[in-house]
Amino acid sequence: MSENYEELLKPKDVARIFNISTKTLWEWQRKGIIKAVKLPTGKLRYPKSEVERLWRQLRVTESQ
Repeated sequence: MSENYEELLKPKDVARIFNISTKTLWEWQRKGIIKAVKLPTGKLRYPKSEVERLWRQLRVTESQ
C-alpha cells in the first residue's frame, strides 16, 4: 500500500525561502499566518503546500 506523504520543510529552510529569521517564522505561526505540523519528537515542520500558499499570497499582496 502506497501512502502519499506531503513534503515537510524545516524551519530554517522556510525562513530562508521568505528571507526572514526563524524567530519571525515562529511568530507568524503563533499569529496563524502559516501552519506548522508538530512531529512526535516535538519538532516543527512546515508542509510544502502551506509554504507555497503563503508565498503566492505574499506575491499577490506585493503586486497590488
